Amino acid sequence: MIATGILIGILATAAALFALGGLVPMAPLIGAGAMIAMLLAAIVDARISGARDRIEIAREVPEILSLGAPNRAQITVTNRTPRTMTVAVRDDPPPGFETTRRTFLLRLQPFEQRRVSYLTTPTTRGDHEFGQLHVRCLSRLRLAWWQRDIPATETVRVYPDLAQIREFDALARRGRLDDIGVRAAPMRGEGTEFESLREYVPDDSFRSIDWKATARHGAPITRQYRVERHQRLLVALDAGRMMAPRCGQMTRLDWSVNAALMLAHVAGRMGDLVGLLVFSDRIGSFVAPMHGAAQTERLLQELYAVRAEPVEPDFGAAVTFLRHRARKRAMICIFTDLVDPDVSSEALSYISSLRPQHLPMVATIPDEETARMAAARPDDVTGAYEKALAARALGERELALGRLRAQGVAVVDAAPDDLAAAVVNRYLSVKRMGML
Repeated sequence: MIATGILIGILATAAALFALGGLVPMAPLIGAGAMIAMLLAAIVDARISGARDRIEIAREVPEILSLGAPNRAQITVTNRTPRTMTVAVRDDPPPGFETTRRTFLLRLQPFEQRRVSYLTTPTTRGDHEFGQLHVRCLSRLRLAWWQRDIPATETVRVYPDLAQIREFDALARRGRLDDIGVRAAPMRGEGTEFESLREYVPDDSFRSIDWKATARHGAPITRQYRVERHQRLLVALDAGRMMAPRCGQMTRLDWSVNAALMLAHVAGRMGDLVGLLVFSDRIGSFVAPMHGAAQTERLLQELYAVRAEPVEPDFGAAVTFLRHRARKRAMICIFTDLVDPDVSSEALSYISSLRPQHLPMVATIPDEETARMAAARPDDVTGAYEKALAARALGERELALGRLRAQGVAVVDAAPDDLAAAVVNRYLSVKRMGML
């Protein structure tokens, strides 16, 4: 039982009357009478308010939640009594989730059922647990809240952001991929794989004219091409220490996982075979290149619980493994970070060695905090020192990325929110130009 303001106020008044005993002889007697009356009222209130166990409450939440995206949890409250009830409901989402609101105050009519909901945003992937539900019912005389904890523990799985994939599919059907920054590659008219012939139209390139067919038909005939299918894409995900720092509400690894899944999904829609390698100081997991909806599910199972480890990534072991397991030409997209000069130097040599057999691409996220420090105007010696170090770090990073580009490695360096669209656009560009 938790006293309300009414009960606390009356008891405080009675206590004040006791304190006035030296000035008003009857005051302590009045105070004692008030306390006894309130005690009797509380006993009566408890007996007539025994309906707290007739309030039913249940939670509904998806078994799979999306990382970094608002997910809705719904609570159903049912009044099983023939009287109006004032009820307070509170939920316990998993620790670390960003939750807008989890306490609700409801006034339920007799036998009324009410549904309330709130949004919660997971900040880490993996298995997480919702706790108990808590309900408080206001007594009939409004003297106390009667509290009850309801066992409602359940485990949910936080997957990489599936919402962005669903959004991609919806916008693709409506031809509005520009809304999320993706420049769609046409399946016909460009590419390297011949598909069909058709009559020439003024917008066609002269290079696409089939002169033999033109001679046979007596009119200009154009070749139609489509982007090649059944090519290979391998996603290599660095799960070392450099991917652990946070960029906003998620880590570099989380943003990379979301982008990797989006890239794999788009490649699957294009008819390509998609594989996965997760590595740190050792090979974590490998999924051989395949296509189809089942492959997307396999990638999800491998990625939803991946964690960054406090170790140096072994690019040599990763590249050696890829050479043995991916003998056919593939586009290899490596999600990593190139801040540490020593690790960057090693990574540069190994990544560049993938050419010319494969087409390597490196996807990174710039450090916004370091950029702000480098651009800041220092107020003291410490600030000047920090600015110099930040500028040096940015210079080393740009030098590393420039060396990759000079050696024929595609580089995508994009802000966290733009990373998925950026890697997809580069992949589609490679497909359009027939570079794979």
